[in-house]
Amino acid sequence: MRPMQEFDPDRPSRLHDALHDRSFLWRPNWADSWRKTAVVASDGLAYWDGLILDGWEPVAPPSA
Repeated sequence: MRPMQEFDPDRPSRLHDALHDRSFLWRPNWADSWRKTAVVASDGLAYWDGLILDGWEPVAPPSA
């Protein structure tokens, strides 16, 4: 998985929440919340909405 410093909240992605040891699909409509409240640490972790995110990977958008 890629470090959270490289995460682009405007693109569909799969993120891993280390706090709950689960992955989930990121929704780009959460991007404004991310920009306003996320804290991305230099150790590669990000803190957002009660989660501790430790990595992400891109997800291709669904085909039409």
